[in-house]
This record gives sequence, structure tokens and C-alpha cells, in this order.
Amino acid sequence: MFSDFRQDIFNNLKNIPGWHTKRKIVVIECDDWGSIRMPSKKVFERLINKGLNVATGRYNIFDTLETGQDLEELFEVLKSVKDINNQSAVMTAMTLMANPDFNKIRASGFTEYHYEKFTETLTRYYPNDNVFKLWREGISARIWMPELHGREHITVQLWMQKLRENDKDLIFAFNNGFVSLRTPGLPSPAQEFRPEYYFVSDIQKSFLIKSIIDSTEIFREIFDCQPHVFVPSNGIFHPDFDKIVSDTGVKFLYVSSRMPYPAENGTLRFRTLFPGQKGPNELTYYNRNCVFEPNDKNYKGIELTLKQIEAAFRWRKPANISTHRVNFSGGIDPENRTKGLLELKKLLKTIVQKWPDVEFMSSRDALNHMRAII
Repeated sequence: MFSDFRQDIFNNLKNIPGWHTKRKIVVIECDDWGSIRMPSKKVFERLINKGLNVATGRYNIFDTLETGQDLEELFEVLKSVKDINNQSAVMTAMTLMANPDFNKIRASGFTEYHYEKFTETLTRYYPNDNVFKLWREGISARIWMPELHGREHITVQLWMQKLRENDKDLIFAFNNGFVSLRTPGLPSPAQEFRPEYYFVSDIQKSFLIKSIIDSTEIFREIFDCQPHVFVPSNGIFHPDFDKIVSDTGVKFLYVSSRMPYPAENGTLRFRTLFPGQKGPNELTYYNRNCVFEPNDKNYKGIELTLKQIEAAFRWRKPANISTHRVNFSGGIDPENRTKGLLELKKLLKTIVQKWPDVEFMSSRDALNHMRAII
């Protein structure tokens, strides 16, 4: 009972600062699309048989590059629920624009990093399926709105350093197209090489600045439009990068109430930001205030998410729901996708029943609305 009370207090307190609106807006932001994780079930079993510790959490166990069936079944769920304006549920797909080009990196003797666009990775993984065609169909149907999650979901410079040190387990994982291996000697924030914008020395910042610029250029090339929203992977982002993001034309940067960033020797510091606060060149900060992770081991049903939405609406805030591709990924285990989509459908139907005047919006539309009324 006390933990529930404490959770209710937190749900309300986090919604007090920042902008307000009378409209009941629901946004679903789903991270990690386009990014590789576990290449396949066969690779997972090969790594396990090698004695590598890859069964460390739900991402390595379930998450893989989205399949056509993943998107088809997800889109059916989104289309099945309408808001007061007859708009289907919308998912903002926070997209990584590139993945490592393993062949070119190997050919360089691990001295040079090379990447391929995520559309090329989709073709390489699924040569007999035009998965990106489904992306375009989702965009045309106004249920799927890509925004920017970075260039690749990898701490590239540390990964390349460990590869050059000839870590045998990491090389084996590399040869199987897998990156996110727990590796001795890594700083705690960079375990499994996940946070793209983490660094341990200022000399590494120039590489990351280029990756930000590259990611926006690739986004414009692939989607023929400008990204409006940027969500740094793992939420680690140095204040010096804010201006780089705004200079590319991005309007909104995701922040948390205690936003971590690398400092001396890779230690983390924190800055406090609130939704609606302005950064360089009118860059506007925003946050998420709801969570939906149906394949997390602590998930107990849709009730927590509904309470978080209720608190957001009580304080006249959009309900911005954070989730991840892993919840709807079926390429390794189709049952994982089935369970996640059943919970998503249950959540969406309950939302429209509980709040008949709700409006589903993409991050772009909701944030542009909020900025206009500040």
C-alpha cells in the first residue's frame, strides 16, 4: 500500500512543472526502431553455447530488427482504436538511422568505423521482404511517425577500442553480428555499449558531433522531411550537444528531470530541465510522463500506465507514453510480440473508454501544439 501511495505522489509531482493544455492528448513514443540487437535465435543460441553472458535481460533475449510481420500486426492494433477525431492511435517511431557495417570494419582490421543505413540493414536481414515499404505505408496511414533516436544505438568509440584490444569474446560476438556484450573494463554507464553519446574524454566529442549531423542528414534523405524530435539513446546527452541538435533544424529534445551527461573521465553529472524550457536557438525541451513496458519482468498490467495518464490529465499535461520495440518484437520469439500487442490493444481501448475526448497525436504534432500555447 505504501509503495502504491508513493507511486501516486510521484505521478502527480512530476507533472507540476512546465506547460499545460486543456486537451487530453496521448502520445506513444517507441524507441529503438531500425537498430540491430540480437541478430537471430540461432545467433543467441550460438553465443550461449560459447559460454557468453548474453541472457542478461529482455533486450538480448527478445529484441531484433523489426520484421514485416512485426509491423503488420502492430499497425493492425493501432488502426483498431479511434479517438474523438476518428484518428487511429499513432506511434512515434524513434529511429536509429544506421548500424555497423561489420564487413568493412573487419576489413580495416578494426582501425576504421563504417556504418550502413538502417534501410540497408533491413534488406540484408530480410532480402525477400520489403520491410521498409511497410514503414512508408504506416506513414501514409498517419499511424507511424518516425523521429530521430540517433545514428546508431552503440557507444561506437569504446566498442572499437575493445575490438582493437582483441577481446576474444567480443570478436566472437562481432563475427556473429552482435554488439551488446558485457565486456570487462567498461565504465558502468556504457555496459553493453548502448549509450551512443557517452564518452570518457573530450577528444571523443567531435566523433559524436558528426554522428548527430550525419543522423539528421540520413533522416532527411530517407524520409524526405526534417526530423522535429530528438531522443538521445539511453538518455545520456552532454549540454554542449544541444546547440548541435538545434543547428540541424530539430525543434524538440527529450530530457529527463535529472538528465545525465558525461563529465571528467566518464563520470556522470546531472542537469535539471523541465518541459517547455528553451535551449539554444529556441530548441524546446520536453519529457515523458508515462511508461508502458509489457514484457518487462516487473510488468503487472496496464493499471500503472492508466494511473500515469490520469495524473497527466489532472495537471493538464499531454500523456507521453514511453515504450520500446522489444515489447512488440517477434523475430526471435513470436509469442513475445503476441503478448505485447495484446496488452497494447487493451491499453488503447481502455484509454478511449475512460477518456472519450482523448486525442491521439504524434510527438511532432503534440509538441508543436504545446509550443504554440506556451
